[in-house]
Amino acid sequence: MKILLINPPPRKITNESVVVPPLGLAYLAAVLEKANFDVKILDAFALQLSWNDFEVAVKHERSDLVGISGMSPVIDTTFRAAKICKKYSKYIVMGGPHVSIFKDEVFNQCPEVDFAIYGEGEIAFLEFIKRLDENTDFKNVRGLISRDRVNPPQELIENLDSIPFPARHLLPNSSYKYVLSVKENVTTMFTSRGCPYKCIFCDKSVFGSKWRSRSPENILDEIEKIIKDIKVDSIIFYDDLFTLKKERVLKFCEEILKRRIKIDWKCEGRADLVDEEMLSLMKRAGCSMIAYGVESGNEKGLEYLNKKTHLEDIRKAFKLTHKAGIRTMAYFILGIPNETYNDELKTIEFAKELNPTYAQFSALSPYYGTWIYEEAKRRGWYREINAQNPVDKDLKKPVVISENWDEEKIKKIIKVAHQKFYMKPSYIIKKLFEIKTFTQFFNMAKTGTSLFLWYFKKK
Repeated sequence: MKILLINPPPRKITNESVVVPPLGLAYLAAVLEKANFDVKILDAFALQLSWNDFEVAVKHERSDLVGISGMSPVIDTTFRAAKICKKYSKYIVMGGPHVSIFKDEVFNQCPEVDFAIYGEGEIAFLEFIKRLDENTDFKNVRGLISRDRVNPPQELIENLDSIPFPARHLLPNSSYKYVLSVKENVTTMFTSRGCPYKCIFCDKSVFGSKWRSRSPENILDEIEKIIKDIKVDSIIFYDDLFTLKKERVLKFCEEILKRRIKIDWKCEGRADLVDEEMLSLMKRAGCSMIAYGVESGNEKGLEYLNKKTHLEDIRKAFKLTHKAGIRTMAYFILGIPNETYNDELKTIEFAKELNPTYAQFSALSPYYGTWIYEEAKRRGWYREINAQNPVDKDLKKPVVISENWDEEKIKKIIKVAHQKFYMKPSYIIKKLFEIKTFTQFFNMAKTGTSLFLWYFKKK
């Protein structure tokens, strides 16, 4: 059986600032290869294929089965890809976050889909493929969705070390890039899955709430392999929460130093889960940036979002991270229902006080499957409007229009936030003095141009 795993093309061809590997597909491919199946990956997004070129590539492969991953914000591209693939392949199987949320509704949304897999896919997809290939009954495979039934979920994989490393040799690795990286050759990795916290805006439909970790030895074995095989010099850890367990982080960093691995890396942190000892060792082990979900500069906003962090935790974390010599990214949410416009001006001032290397300000988005989605629907707050920040690709996105907010206020506060944080001479001069390579200069020029074009764009 020939299997083709697909990351669909973009809506339109653009010079993207961030293009990262479809690790979910690469994990599935690794599991299938280990079981001796003929599998390929077509990352049409990274290759920036036009839809015509995409169809030519799919037709050329003539695979028996096509697997497509779908995310709700760009699900139209997944459905369009499925329609094309169905012309040339017998089976279309869909997976990813959209399926994990909508389950059997996907068959009405896209009739070309024959089967779907929800939750973690490695075990379920492999078992389905085996039975399909052997022409044996597959209807009771856990995690499988067919037109007439949704099977019980596949149990979460407890031993993440048991999963083979992603099949990166099937990916166009030279096409991946990350605009904030100080190095050129970038890839991504997962060292853990799941997040135990219950922020109201987070979707945990695939990896769930139970946190599970790979061993430091297993992680470092993969890092050594990708340095050797694809010559990367920068890794973005895509864990929901890399810094959850201090002992694990320390052991990981010690293992990097022990093996004398030279690699630049970025991770996601949480303000109340870092300290000076951890940050100092992370810096020595190659950590160049930590991204923190700050969200609000008001205690009442943090409480509404169920963040379980406080402003003093956040201040301390940024102070210690900068002291360690690690750059920071701060994520902020605007349009929080229990905050006013003036409250969020305080959030912008808090962002300036923290002085992160970069900040991202986004409207609170009630995506399907989250607590805030159910609340917004129940209270009549759900809207889809043009409330982009400079990195958003969608013309419209879901937002919360509560008593304190309307469409114009949300659009305005997003622009004010970026103007006050980025468009001041001191910030621009500081960034110019940080440039050390042509790649950094190119990335900064591109990012700055995009920001100014976005800011001065007509409504």
